[in-house]
Amino acid sequence: MKYKAVMVDFGNTLVGFKPVFYEKVHQILKDNGYNLDLRKVFRAYAKAMGMINYPNEDGLEHVDPKELLYILGIYPSERLVKELSEANIRDGEAFLYDDTLEFLEGLKSNGYKLALVSNASPRVKMLLEKFDLKKYFDALALSYEVKAVKPNPKIFSFAIAKVGYPAVHIGDIYELDYVGAKRSYVDPILLDRYDFYPDIKDRVRNLKEALQRIEEMNKE
Repeated sequence: MKYKAVMVDFGNTLVGFKPVFYEKVHQILKDNGYNLDLRKVFRAYAKAMGMINYPNEDGLEHVDPKELLYILGIYPSERLVKELSEANIRDGEAFLYDDTLEFLEGLKSNGYKLALVSNASPRVKMLLEKFDLKKYFDALALSYEVKAVKPNPKIFSFAIAKVGYPAVHIGDIYELDYVGAKRSYVDPILLDRYDFYPDIKDRVRNLKEALQRIEEMNKE
C-alpha cells in the first residue's frame, strides 16, 4: 500500500451548510448593488482565505473584507466593509452529505488511518458528535487547537505526526486544501461538488469518485 493515511476536510466536504458562507457573502454584495456570479464570489473569497496562515480568536481564517473587495474589483465603501465584517457567515445549518458515510467506511475498511484536517471553530466537535463521525478518525487536526489554518503546513504536519506518511488529502478549496497539501508533501485531491473549478482538470465531483481516485493513486 502506497498510502498509510488519508486526511479529510470537514466543511463542504463531509458536512454541508445551508446557507454556506460564500452564499451569504454573495447576498450581501447583491444587496449593495453588485450582482456577481456566485462562482466569482467563491473564487475571490477562497483566494483571500489562501493568504491567511493563522486563525483568529474563533479558530478560523479571518478574511479582510477590503482584501476580498480588492480581488473582486469593488470599491471598499465604509458601509460595505462594515456589513461584511459584522456578518455571521459561518453559522449555517449543518447537514451530512449523502456520500459521506460510505466514503469514510470505505477508507476504514481498506485499512487507512484517517485524520480530520479542518479550519474550524469549537463547533466542529459538536457536529462530529451530532453526525456520529468522530469514531472514524484516528486524529483531529483542528485549526483552533493547532493554532494554524490551511494552507499553513503546520496543520498538515500535526496530522502527519498522528497518522503517518505518505498520505493523501481531500478537500473542497483549492487555495487551502490542494495548495496546503502540496506545500506539506501530501498528495492532494480537489473535491469540486458545485463545479467552481472548471479550469482545473484534476478534480473529483463527489466522495465516491474521491474513494476511487485514492485507490487508483495507491496503485501507481
